[in-house]
Amino acid sequence: MRIKNIQLHNFGSYGGHNSFNFEANSPEERVVVIGGKNGAGKTTLFTAVQICLYGNFAFGFKTAGKRYLSEVYNLINNQIRVNENESAFVEIGFQQVDNTDLFDYVIRRSWFWPQNEIHETLTVWQNGHQLEESELLNFQNYLIHLIPPDMLKLYFFDGEKIADYFLGDKEVNIRDALMVLSGNDTFDILHDQVKRVLKNSENAQSGAAQEYLSAQAEIEEDRQQVQLLLQEIDAIQETIEEVTSEIERHKKEYSDHGGITIDEWTDLHNQLKAEEEKRERLNWQRKASATDFLPFVILSDLVRQVLPQLQDEKEHQTYQALKMSLENDTFSAVLENAVRAMGSQHVRKDAQDLFTSISNYLLDKRWEAFVPLFGLSSDEEGQVQSVVSRVSAFDPRVFARSQKRINTSIEKTKEIRSRIQSSSIENVESYMQNLSVLEENLKISELKKVHIEELLSIRQADLDSKEKKLRLLKKAFEEQLKVNSVSTVSGKALLLLEELQDSLYSNLIQQVEADLNRKFEELIRKKNFFSRIYIDKNFVVHILRNEKIATTDLVSLLRTGNYSVAINVLGETAVTTLQKRYNTSSASELRKALSNEPAGRLLLPVEISKDRLSSGEKQIFVMSLYWAMMNQSKNELPFIIDTPFARIDAEHRANITEFFFKRLVGQLLILSTDEELSNNHLEAMSGQISHVYMLEYGQDKRTHIRENQYFEV
Repeated sequence: MRIKNIQLHNFGSYGGHNSFNFEANSPEERVVVIGGKNGAGKTTLFTAVQICLYGNFAFGFKTAGKRYLSEVYNLINNQIRVNENESAFVEIGFQQVDNTDLFDYVIRRSWFWPQNEIHETLTVWQNGHQLEESELLNFQNYLIHLIPPDMLKLYFFDGEKIADYFLGDKEVNIRDALMVLSGNDTFDILHDQVKRVLKNSENAQSGAAQEYLSAQAEIEEDRQQVQLLLQEIDAIQETIEEVTSEIERHKKEYSDHGGITIDEWTDLHNQLKAEEEKRERLNWQRKASATDFLPFVILSDLVRQVLPQLQDEKEHQTYQALKMSLENDTFSAVLENAVRAMGSQHVRKDAQDLFTSISNYLLDKRWEAFVPLFGLSSDEEGQVQSVVSRVSAFDPRVFARSQKRINTSIEKTKEIRSRIQSSSIENVESYMQNLSVLEENLKISELKKVHIEELLSIRQADLDSKEKKLRLLKKAFEEQLKVNSVSTVSGKALLLLEELQDSLYSNLIQQVEADLNRKFEELIRKKNFFSRIYIDKNFVVHILRNEKIATTDLVSLLRTGNYSVAINVLGETAVTTLQKRYNTSSASELRKALSNEPAGRLLLPVEISKDRLSSGEKQIFVMSLYWAMMNQSKNELPFIIDTPFARIDAEHRANITEFFFKRLVGQLLILSTDEELSNNHLEAMSGQISHVYMLEYGQDKRTHIRENQYFEV
């Protein structure tokens, strides 16, 4: 499907007749760029195309009743709407290849409002021939078959809302969307029809078939209950986050107005007292150091001479003692006896010569004139040496450091005094009461969450048990299918379809998953941002990132004796990884195994909540998922993208242009503001652009279309 032209007459800000021509010279020229500032008419054009093609379905209405017509009436140009004789319409011309045949279609949806009661008419031309009233219904069904209403938002893409469409409360059903896009929704219809036939058949009213179908229905109901519990947990978590945010806001608001708690008031005064005591202690230490060391520091040259003087006096004492021993009469007698024993003939003379030789050798004559200065005892000498050592080791910079610490303390004291002066405890009672209510609400929500998580764990265990039973019933059902009857054929067809569905789903998930991971890596600026994105059998998308988790935290997550808390925090993949690593079958066994581990951190594939992503990261994730899903489409249909770079930072825009817009298959209409698609982006897509338009909202309160113009650089 390729749009050739669009005409708007008195629709929204498009007063009078306005037209866009999108015809191209070659198939490669498939991109149309329409620029305009906010309020210029881009979103009006975006809405007009949807209404022209799909009427009431564009707004989600099942019929073209009063509510739908009221919505359309509000979109009619304000200046024209007051004239009951005027009219408005939106017309789209497009080409569509059907079974190798090329068809030209023109659709015009017109509105009239005589007596302020709006009416709508639909006119369609096929290859220049106007369709009859009886043919219009078939044409509408044909369009709905091309793009089912539920899939409209996938082709009419609002950049500011697409993330909410995939991640919000009313998020798109990825499974159903993929079934339609890939053309495999027929299997779902066939499966439901076979189940209906089997259920109504005689044999299905009893026996294994009935048990199998009943068990299947019960499991489906249980799955819905599990899903509801998960949604309830998400809702409670949202409440917890809101209350937590409200508590922080309440604290900040109280703090911004100078309010503090009594404990904080007391703590400030305690801090003030501590700083004053610190300065007192530092001043005392500084005075003590000055008293003990300052005189010696001043006379440092004399202090350095003390120890050498003490050593000299010690050696002088040794000299005096040795001299007294040598000059003793006893020593002289010893020498004479020794000389006599050697047979000397001149005992006295030889003894005297020997004494002289010994005295000259042992006694240093320089000590004869030495005069002791201190004359200290051994204890006194030890005390002096200790004092000298302390003085030598003393660092005079200690005074500067002490002064610096005192100055820092003085500044801190000023800050504390300033905080005390700017703080108030006048409204503390009201503040504490409100805070207590909020904290109580938070506690209640957290208890509710724990309760529902425990209930979810029980439901999940029950569901697992029922699924095991279903597998047994399926085998019994297969055994019963030996009688050639309607139920037998239907039963075999049902089983075959289920196997085919499983294979189909598995292949489809693998293709989408591979495209999703590849496209995300191409678009995201940070490489290896996620370790893996995968889609489970229920078509739920999970984002994994390898993170190191402390074993003590893992033990804490398993304290309830089941996996629910751990799965909620870490994700099922991380828990399964732990189970395999420690070969455990229960939460208590895994907790015990982890408790026996030395304290450390384990690298696990942790599931990242999509809520934790920034707006830009969410947008890139959603665009990657969108790309992967659209790759499964069997029809080449046009994309109309409004505000393409919503929430996308400048660094990522080049990637989006190169790897997203340029590689989408099919016609692409881009509606952009001056802050999004720049001339550089247009240059990058120049080979694919067929037309460029500029929308300007004039002083006449109408949108004006400027062809071959764009925002100035």
